Amino acid sequence: MEYKGKKTYIVMVATICYALGGAVAGFHGWEVAVPLVLGALGLSGLRHALTPEPIEAKTLPARV
Repeated sequence: MEYKGKKTYIVMVATICYALGGAVAGFHGWEVAVPLVLGALGLSGLRHALTPEPIEAKTLPARV
């Protein structure tokens, strides 16, 4: 299966791992981790919403 936007989703997963791993390990607090996770999910959702879909050509009825 071919995914479009692979790099975006890789960055999203890496950001979430960084946020959760850093909070669990004590490198930063949950007040830093939560906005990072929400930001990563929001940007990946925005990328998904802005993906162009093919537009079907509509033919207009002929004028008589």
